Amino acid sequence: MTRNRGSRGSTTLVFGIGFAVFASIPFFLANAGINPLRKHVLRGINPDQAPSIGILVLFFFSAIAAFAFYENKPPAGSDAARAQQAADPHGVKRRQPPTAFVRNPWPRVFAVGPVWAVCGVIAAFVWHAFAKDSGIPGTVWGDLTASPLSAFALLFGLWATVNFSLALGAIADAFHRTLWAIFLLVSVLIAILAITVGVVASNILTISPLAALAVTAVCLIITTAALVPARLFAVTRARVTNRIDAAHESRLQSLLATLAPGENLMLHFADRENPAGQILAATNQRLLLAAPTSIGTSPTRPGQVRILDQAHPRQLRGASTKFRPTGHTTSVHFRDRPDMELVGGDPSEADKFAEALTSLATTGRLPQEEDT
Repeated sequence: MTRNRGSRGSTTLVFGIGFAVFASIPFFLANAGINPLRKHVLRGINPDQAPSIGILVLFFFSAIAAFAFYENKPPAGSDAARAQQAADPHGVKRRQPPTAFVRNPWPRVFAVGPVWAVCGVIAAFVWHAFAKDSGIPGTVWGDLTASPLSAFALLFGLWATVNFSLALGAIADAFHRTLWAIFLLVSVLIAILAITVGVVASNILTISPLAALAVTAVCLIITTAALVPARLFAVTRARVTNRIDAAHESRLQSLLATLAPGENLMLHFADRENPAGQILAATNQRLLLAAPTSIGTSPTRPGQVRILDQAHPRQLRGASTKFRPTGHTTSVHFRDRPDMELVGGDPSEADKFAEALTSLATTGRLPQEEDT
């Protein structure tokens, strides 16, 4: 466990250094008068704009901190990966939301701001040493090496931007399972924030260090205070979804109890948010549609399920999904008999389930898991 925590901490530092390096590229290009966006590369750009361009890119990267640590699934061999596999070895694997990082232990989440901010300030000092425009005295850029106020103003500004991004990311993460529209809306707001903050922050270099420090210090206090309850809210909501997953696991155990000797469950799909909902499943002997008649209190005390419909694997033609007025519908298609249909469930998981069944019908095997 100690090694895992160290690896995660180093990731934060590596990302901070990486973003500082990426921000340095447009700075040095502009500082050399090179504009790669023009048809003729050596065609004019004013080196005086280099500091503002570098700061714009640096703040932009800080504003997308909520998405920076995105992973589709837990790292192979990690405790999270083993827990996911043990919880639902037969289901379509749920992708991690792009904002899942905010549910990490609070030291790792709150370390991103100061680590990235320090990397950004160091980059700014490097830029200042090579800049053709050393700035006007009395401004943040002009006094960067003469007054600590300028450095702290940049430090607090970058730190506040990261915290604000993570706070919005926590709000988005809290609703990614239950209210997808809010998750999508907040995610779009983060993208807009990144562009807006970058443009606004590009002007911070031209104001006085004291004024910049006052503004950024207030922003840091507000955003840090907002991040604390936002992350707590995301963690609390995650506990709710974990209970939903536990109810789904109980339903799965009920289904497994109904299988005949030698019958193995290969794949299944259900509406996880509704423990009383139906289940579409594929075993090595049949395709079936089942529904719980009672709901167990835990995976170790599952309820009962009954088989509503079943078909032989040789009858399978494939599967598809479609949006209908009654809800997102997953249909399993057969030869010489009606389809099996299930209304509800996560649309992306439904698509994966349909693709897997179609592969089973056409190739005789399920798609290989990624990275195996």
